[in-house]
Amino acid sequence: MNNGYIPPQSGQRQRRSDRARQSAPVGQNHGYQPRQEAPSQPPRPQEPRRPAAESGGYVQQPNGRPGFPPQPNRQNPVPQRSVYDGGRPGAPRQGYGGGYFPPPPPPPTKQRSPRPQQGYPPQQVYYPPVGAGGQPPTKNAFYQQGGSGGEPPKKRPVGRIILLMLALAALLGVAGVAGIHVFQDRQVQQYVAPYNNRFVDGVYVDGIHLGGMTPDEGITAVTAQVQQRSDAWSVRLTYHGSLIAEVTDDQLGLTVDIMDVMSEAWRQGHTGDAYQRKADMDRLLLEPFEAYTALPSSSDNNALDVLLDRVQRQLYITPQNAAIIEFDPAKTEPFTFQEEVVGRLLNVGPIKEKLYRMVATMESGEIELKPETIIPHFTVEKLRKTVALRAAVSTDISTRSEENRTNNIRRAFQQISGTILQPGETFSFNDIVGKRTIENGFYEADEYAYNETVRGVGGGVCQASSTMYLAAVQAGLEIVKREPHSKEVNYTEYGKDATVYWEYGRKIDFSFRNNTDGPIYITAAVQSSPQNKRRFIAKVCIYGPDLEGVTYALETQTTQVLKPSDPVVTKDKEGKYVTYTDQQETISKAKDGCVVDSYRVKYLNGTEVERTFLYTDTYKARPEKIMVGVTER
Repeated sequence: MNNGYIPPQSGQRQRRSDRARQSAPVGQNHGYQPRQEAPSQPPRPQEPRRPAAESGGYVQQPNGRPGFPPQPNRQNPVPQRSVYDGGRPGAPRQGYGGGYFPPPPPPPTKQRSPRPQQGYPPQQVYYPPVGAGGQPPTKNAFYQQGGSGGEPPKKRPVGRIILLMLALAALLGVAGVAGIHVFQDRQVQQYVAPYNNRFVDGVYVDGIHLGGMTPDEGITAVTAQVQQRSDAWSVRLTYHGSLIAEVTDDQLGLTVDIMDVMSEAWRQGHTGDAYQRKADMDRLLLEPFEAYTALPSSSDNNALDVLLDRVQRQLYITPQNAAIIEFDPAKTEPFTFQEEVVGRLLNVGPIKEKLYRMVATMESGEIELKPETIIPHFTVEKLRKTVALRAAVSTDISTRSEENRTNNIRRAFQQISGTILQPGETFSFNDIVGKRTIENGFYEADEYAYNETVRGVGGGVCQASSTMYLAAVQAGLEIVKREPHSKEVNYTEYGKDATVYWEYGRKIDFSFRNNTDGPIYITAAVQSSPQNKRRFIAKVCIYGPDLEGVTYALETQTTQVLKPSDPVVTKDKEGKYVTYTDQQETISKAKDGCVVDSYRVKYLNGTEVERTFLYTDTYKARPEKIMVGVTER
């Protein structure tokens, strides 16, 4: 039986022999025997082959030829011990920080059948017998050898052959697909295998590229750089160019545990099967993994808090309000201010965050401290608005005014000047000035009383009270009590005067109330006239909350004119003006009287916005006064 095997032609057998010869190791033929020409006599019988144990590895192969036994599978060699796993899988690695690296998973492998040995396939090879006389066997001899009765074999059906060919093609296709997958698996395994015990490319810790390093090499490189940068790391805290503090790793007690970061770095490209690892490695080439090791621990936070608290206290300034430390009515500018103190507070929150970032990257440098400014509630500018000049009024003192009268005005102003009225308080002229007596510092002088000019102690104080009235109206203060004179006065207009009196048990007062939300300050004095230094004026200034563009004015309107009666003739018994009966002298001329309405007018930036009625005053007409003598000639 030839098992359907048709021997190859001599040319084909020669090529096959060449391939076997080229692939066989030197000195070995793996059972191959070159084709021999038909000998002139039968071949010599072959000696039986020895067992493999005795022949140094040769065995009798299925084809009857000697060869090597199948080689052991080298795809899964015995696992090697490495510096990563400490000599055994899963052992903890001893290194900086005492961390743990899990052993990398072994790369997946696919089981494949052992590769067949080189040489002829293990099938039964047919060698036809050599004819007698060295002639090749005839066709009939082949039939006699393999057939029966010397007849040629029958032909097989064509359909069966086609089916066999289709089945063979399908098997070849499946084998081809499987071969492609095996080839791809082999390529992926070869791609990731060099990094089984090394960091993959694209992995950075503290800016160091760990690609290609073993775990020990990576830890050594990162630790060395951390230590080097830690020794040189410092941050200067400055304020306006001056050094306030310098932060170093010694002050913070900076500790660096690199093992957590290194473990995370190792997981890059070492997780999953070979295909997942390759995908991660490709991604890392486009998007590198970056991590940093220098992160403060909880103890570092405490040290940093203590340091920043000290810096904050060093820069802190308590804000202080401005204050009025003196009110001197004798000065042109009566107020002396204590300047405010602008506070300063350092917000350490942003500084701490910035220091954390610089610690994390071990970046040395300088941080310019920028404390917040704390403006006090009261500044000098604000205080000036609380004591703004609300009104300044002056009345001329007549040049015919005797010195005692001027001194009485001066004395009244001495009592008034420097008065401070708190909100809601009332100013009373009689209460502040007091009774006009010699003991109280007043002098005897002419004064108006009962529509007459008489001598009295304190004559002239009515000019002081009238000037105060004008100032109070213009300051916007509430007038509580005020009475006019019985006739006109020479220092102000009708409706703009205020008389006062305190004698013989009768009192006429002038008063007003502080209706503002701040103190009212009053200055009053007899001064030289700005227009004529030889003349005097009575001046009153009222300070208080700023009116902010508002001004007040006292305006009057005459509603009626009163005509004087017939002249009044009076005998001069004392002979003061005339002596004889045929003599007369006009003491005072006739003067019309009037009825006057007064208003307080409010202006805002020069525009009238309000008009408030105050009083209706009546000033009697004065008839002519004539003095005649009483002595006959």
